[in-house]
Amino acid sequence: MRSIERDVLLCLLAICAGSADGWSYSGLGHAFVANMTGNTVLLGLSVFAIHGDVLHPLMSLIFYALGVMGGSLLTRNVQPQAGDIRWPRRVSITLLLEALLLLGAGTAWFSMHPSGAPRPTHNFLHCCVAFAIGLQSAAMLQLKIPGVVTTYITGTWTTLMSGLTRLEKQPPVEKHKLESRLGMQAAVLAVYFLSAVFTSWLFRYVPAAVGAVPAGSVLLVAIYALMHPLDRT
Repeated sequence: MRSIERDVLLCLLAICAGSADGWSYSGLGHAFVANMTGNTVLLGLSVFAIHGDVLHPLMSLIFYALGVMGGSLLTRNVQPQAGDIRWPRRVSITLLLEALLLLGAGTAWFSMHPSGAPRPTHNFLHCCVAFAIGLQSAAMLQLKIPGVVTTYITGTWTTLMSGLTRLEKQPPVEKHKLESRLGMQAAVLAVYFLSAVFTSWLFRYVPAAVGAVPAGSVLLVAIYALMHPLDRT
């Protein structure tokens, strides 16, 4: 797998995470499934807030954590080095499992419209999506891509801004490598934002199709990576 192919796959995974966050916050409960910093704050604020929503951020935190644990177990034998462009088979299998969970949740969401569904069903879907995004987070950690975790956007912002301040002081060879890395980080941030914008548009005009974006994007990644492996770890 070439680096450009890997970068496109990472952008698709960022689309998955951004649209899943938009889906969960706007449609399943006012909490995120990828942004655990935000959920921790929402949970803290809800403790003394009148009519505070403790349930949804707590569900997100718990099922995201369970997803990370599950993904870590599935990829525990993956040991790439930093800068390695390989995409191990176990990572692809983990992402395929995520895709199947999101496809199931997206299909259930589609079947609810336009009639809607009782809140317990929304809560179940929320837990499924949070678990699925946790799987993705664990899989991406195993790739050890500097400054890029498709579900950890605060870290990507931090690394990008830090890298920009150091760019001019780098020797030519290192500067080129850093520019490529910063470009990838900027691309991940951009598609994460745009996927949230598109999800907002879908909620307004085609709400039944919202679940198709995260499910479809990660399914493309899983299938492509399984068909174009560089190693079989």
